[in-house]
Amino acid sequence: MPENALFSYRTPEPGKTLFDPQNQLWEKCEIATIDRYWNGQSALREKGYNWANLTHVRSLWNEHHVFFYFESWFDSLNVDSEWGTESATEGLWNKDVVEVFLRPGKATNYFEIDASPLGQWMDLRILKPREEVDLRWNSNLELETVLNKDECIWRAFLGLSFQSMRKSPPEVGEAWRVNLYRIAGKEPDREYLAWRPTFTEQPDFHRPSAFGHLIFLDD
Repeated sequence: MPENALFSYRTPEPGKTLFDPQNQLWEKCEIATIDRYWNGQSALREKGYNWANLTHVRSLWNEHHVFFYFESWFDSLNVDSEWGTESATEGLWNKDVVEVFLRPGKATNYFEIDASPLGQWMDLRILKPREEVDLRWNSNLELETVLNKDECIWRAFLGLSFQSMRKSPPEVGEAWRVNLYRIAGKEPDREYLAWRPTFTEQPDFHRPSAFGHLIFLDD
């Protein structure tokens, strides 16, 4: 798999059956590894192989949704159990989250989806990074998170409907722009981690030029 590409494989299965780490379809997927800081430095190199916040991401799609499966290891969590899951939580990125930034085809805008270990979520349509944001956009997100404190891992399954982002699903072989992120811990040790680093001076994930590619393939 190219460094800047994540392959998403088509499946006829619905989301409910995919929201299971034991589903063998996930084992057939390539893994995108989030193991670098936003500035490009290797967390594994700096912290060693006992580093706690390694993150793996896989993707599948069907005719209605694109799915992302995050596996996030941890040694501690920065969460707020008082935040609910029934509606979007603005500012969720101030706690532990995984994030998908996705730009369909030739679109000029892109979409941000955040999910916490407790199943809290946020969805945004970014018209102009840091300038114009559509808070009313509804992703119709399908989300399930599983927190296993004994194994020190939390899993998140995200299903994004194509209809919420554009009129038609992608064609086989089509490539969308994507980046995958994780924010973990508390300051001053908070980690801003990226699949494709943005190489900014300060942590800034809103750099579409740094996005990689999500390539939709047949099964």
